[in-house]
Amino acid sequence: MRFSVDIAAFDTILSDPNVVQPDIIFVALDRMPSFSNRGFEGAPTLVIEVLSPSTARIDRNTKLQIYARHGVPYYWIVDPDTRAIDVHVRAGTSYRTPEHFADRLVDLPPFAGLTLDPRVIWP
Repeated sequence: MRFSVDIAAFDTILSDPNVVQPDIIFVALDRMPSFSNRGFEGAPTLVIEVLSPSTARIDRNTKLQIYARHGVPYYWIVDPDTRAIDVHVRAGTSYRTPEHFADRLVDLPPFAGLTLDPRVIWP
């Protein structure tokens, strides 16, 4: 049996001039009505960006500010080189100092009780 998987860019429309294409988004049930034919319109519950040499500066600075300004409650920056996840939680109009998860990937906000197996994430 043959099959193919297509991964296409998916627009997250934070505002008319601010359209981004995060690596992964999570949308809680209360935000589901924000899906449209154009993409997701508004702030997802969680945005995840996976760093690469060409995007690290943008993900850690520019996108961090954009996501905070547009009300994204949780922003994870995944660094495959250091095998760590920095979790940013919005407080007011900006993010608090991030929590750094490396050896133990447990209770990453907003998922209390979730445990990720580092051996699966970092092969």
